[in-house]
Amino acid sequence: MNKIIAVATLLISQIQAQNLLDLNLEDLTQIMVTNTNASLTETTSQDTPATVTIITQKDILESGAKNLDELLEIYVPSFAYMYKVYGSQMGMRGSTSDRNNKILLLVNNRVMNIKTSDGGALTERWFSMLGDIKKITIITGPGSPIYGTGAISGVINIETFNGSNKRGIEISAKAGFYDKFAMAQISYSRRVFDNVDLYFYYGIDQADGTNNAKSPMQFAFDYNGPYPWNSNIRTQADEPYPFLTTNDGASFHNDIRHKLHLQITSRNFQAWIRFTQSSQETPAEQNIFQYITKRNAPTYRHTGTQNQQLTLFTQYRQRLHTNFKINYDLSYQRSSLYTYYAPPNSTSLGIKAWREDNIIAKIDASYNYNTSNLFAFGSEYNYNWFGKPSDIGFKEYSYINKNLSKQQWNTTLFSLFGEYQRHFTDRLTMFAGFRTDKHTHLRWINSPRLSFIYNIENRDVFKLNWVRSNRYSDEAELYQSNNAQSKKDNVEEIDTYEAIYTKYMRNFQLDFSSFYNEHEVIAYNSTQDKTTTLGKVDSYGAEIQLSYKKEKLFVNLSHSYTKLSKFELANSQTKVQNISAMPYGYGDDFANWNNNITKVRLNYQFRKNIKWINSLRIFWGMPGAIDMANYNKSINSTKERLLYQLPYYKDGHTRAFKESMYYNSSLIWNINKKTTLSLYGYNLLGIFNKTYNKRNFYFYTSQYREMAPSIAFGIKYQLK
Repeated sequence: MNKIIAVATLLISQIQAQNLLDLNLEDLTQIMVTNTNASLTETTSQDTPATVTIITQKDILESGAKNLDELLEIYVPSFAYMYKVYGSQMGMRGSTSDRNNKILLLVNNRVMNIKTSDGGALTERWFSMLGDIKKITIITGPGSPIYGTGAISGVINIETFNGSNKRGIEISAKAGFYDKFAMAQISYSRRVFDNVDLYFYYGIDQADGTNNAKSPMQFAFDYNGPYPWNSNIRTQADEPYPFLTTNDGASFHNDIRHKLHLQITSRNFQAWIRFTQSSQETPAEQNIFQYITKRNAPTYRHTGTQNQQLTLFTQYRQRLHTNFKINYDLSYQRSSLYTYYAPPNSTSLGIKAWREDNIIAKIDASYNYNTSNLFAFGSEYNYNWFGKPSDIGFKEYSYINKNLSKQQWNTTLFSLFGEYQRHFTDRLTMFAGFRTDKHTHLRWINSPRLSFIYNIENRDVFKLNWVRSNRYSDEAELYQSNNAQSKKDNVEEIDTYEAIYTKYMRNFQLDFSSFYNEHEVIAYNSTQDKTTTLGKVDSYGAEIQLSYKKEKLFVNLSHSYTKLSKFELANSQTKVQNISAMPYGYGDDFANWNNNITKVRLNYQFRKNIKWINSLRIFWGMPGAIDMANYNKSINSTKERLLYQLPYYKDGHTRAFKESMYYNSSLIWNINKKTTLSLYGYNLLGIFNKTYNKRNFYFYTSQYREMAPSIAFGIKYQLK
């Protein structure tokens, strides 16, 4: 009985997680008493020194999410994404970018980010087959002291199943209508030798998406010419484009996408191979005006990006003493990327293709001196090759930009890290951590952290965190800067101060967090046509989440608020950037962010084997986008606005910047222990009003697309 009480106490105290009140016994067995999600030393989930959300395989199945972006947007309070040519742009707590290089994406703690240029957290995100995922841990906010450079906005860590926690054969398939896609996946796991487990997974999907008629793209202004390029094209504000563009949600050229994972696990050793080939069609902002120029729809219709990634990973765990453990990791990764949004056979800015290779050797140790003093420390060595021809798409040679073609180079990154966990009393715990990284072309980059956790008598928890995180520029930019003997504008840094409070009541759980960011931002500068230090950005905000569970009903309500408080430009001559119009005297909000985001989830168990799942996401509008549009109207000509893709709107037409709402609903029917049938509905509010499903383009927020309502059917069969 005491063990049951102890486990229940730990589970109830999961901070900012996926609301453990909603977990069944199968999910409860997946949660360990200790974890290292946001720390180097082991700690209970209750004392995790960060804001963390956990999404389980059950959540994935019930949500019916068609890709990782949609899944995260449903479950993570402050997560959002927008359209962009390199794939949708992710953000958390107002921190986003024209590239996804401010969020780290990991699989089993191995970084998967594309490093060369215009990549970042790119792979893994467009698949509809997610059956290999045991759980996803999302750290909202900086995480460099634990996971390294690049964790400015957050960390997404995917943990796959392995043979030790999953048995038998599982087959599943899903097909979508209106928004057309088809998916099939199979997994097989068994014990092959004494204490040796095998896990195999393969998934395949293909997406046609929805066409212009079902998912029209629109401007917030008229274009009636005359325009220097063409005076024959006419568009009307808030009316569908009169020309073709890519399908929404389609795989690039309707390609088939693949995911393969093979893993061997024993008591002290694990090895896995992972292969992914993914793609997405995206209507690049530039395409619209290239179309206006040439009126050649077939040329500009199928634009988007592809990526391919092969990862080999091995780990050996050694216990030298009861309180002293060492992990040895060695991994290799080969990534290729191909982006196309230009005329065929053109080696211009519109085509990018390259391959990058990476080897990581890592050793980390943990030492528990006693129950009050815990230590962790280690080092990591990265060796990288860049600039080889891509394995996909444009294969002749690498083409990164007009100044960097056919060139190959290599870099190294050496890292040292450590953490001290101190239990002052049964209620008060401190985490002190530090990481330092040395890149071939840069100075030492430091990432410290200090956290205090106080457990109140009735199990309520209060936390105070200070974290400094950083990232360095893409490797291509570092290489060019080094050749030009320029060391500035290469390291971005953010300091985050955070307070977290969790309150437990009967049938209720309340999570509240507030934060303040001091951010030295590096991003694309349109005025200079390159990535530079834009300036100092300070922001603050809060997130609140309330969960209720009783008998057959579960309800989760969250709201996040983000506000820009200061933006000082590093160069007063910068007239075009995508963060905010605040330096120019227009408002005090982020230009590409909704200040207020509300999310609601409601699950109801009709019968023992039938469950109804609902999710509603409300983005309450982007006042900063209107401010930026007003600034642009005051200084730019029509030609400049179109060339730079700046926000703009016709008087009385501000729909592009107003609220967006996405409502999904699903029914899960467990026919028996082996078979599950599912019915999913997506963007259902669009049945009544299509404008509810509006999603904007990053940077060029005057352009938006209506996401079509759709349905999907799924089946899962498990044979043990």
